[in-house]
Amino acid sequence: MDGEIGVTSTVGVGSVFWFELDAASVPQLAQDMQVPFTSPSPPESPDTRVHTLLYVEDNKANMALVVQLVARRPDLRLMGAGDAMRGIAMARAHQPDVIVMDINLPGISGMQALAILQESPATRHIPVLALSANAMPRDIERGLAAGFFRYLTKPIRVNEFMAALDEGLAMAQTRIQ
Repeated sequence: MDGEIGVTSTVGVGSVFWFELDAASVPQLAQDMQVPFTSPSPPESPDTRVHTLLYVEDNKANMALVVQLVARRPDLRLMGAGDAMRGIAMARAHQPDVIVMDINLPGISGMQALAILQESPATRHIPVLALSANAMPRDIERGLAAGFFRYLTKPIRVNEFMAALDEGLAMAQTRIQ
């Protein structure tokens, strides 16, 4: 498998464990993170509405996983952005029902992006879910205090992630009515 594993530790501060593996192939639609992508919209029937989800994530493997999860849901259309500024632009242009935001992004952070989204009348109504590797209790508290409706940590727990998406969609529906 040709990987590497390691740890750094500081007494009284904590430890960081890490590993590196060769990347597996990533589905083609998430390959180029520099260009925002959109999954095709399934045909809408009279009793179902297709909801739009915007995922702001710079890691191709994480994006590919969410692409696979959302593909299971014909009621969801996925758009992706590889950095916060593109995500903000896409949110303004496309008005997604829910935004899933990584915290550690190139340029500005997910926390800064959330603040910008909350300041704009065009986007402040959109529920934003944090999905981050920052998993310390203070990170979660800070994220919830900033205004994320939920703060999930990586690795993604599928059932929790899908339940949070449903919660966000319900919030979006309530705000529309």
